[in-house]
Amino acid sequence: MPTDSDSRSLAARMDVVERLTRLFKLERMVYLSVTVVSVLVLLGSAGALLFKGTAGTAELTGLFGSSGLITYTAGRLLFMWNQALRLLAGEKVGT
Repeated sequence: MPTDSDSRSLAARMDVVERLTRLFKLERMVYLSVTVVSVLVLLGSAGALLFKGTAGTAELTGLFGSSGLITYTAGRLLFMWNQALRLLAGEKVGT
């Protein structure tokens, strides 16, 4: 059964996570924006391939370039949430 001290400690950690998420809000918005643009480029390139029926260098570059950006930005967002959850759990948080 959690004690009053445990609840205060959890509340303090939650406050820290809330402050960190506010602090890095711009960074998260940039990552989300890049991810959305990358998905649109990926879908546009796939649509061009289907419409033209050809798989040229430009289309393939568009597909692989945007999928790399999607992977990177999603990884950065997941890293931030992993750190936040570790902080809430009371684990030591490092890079």
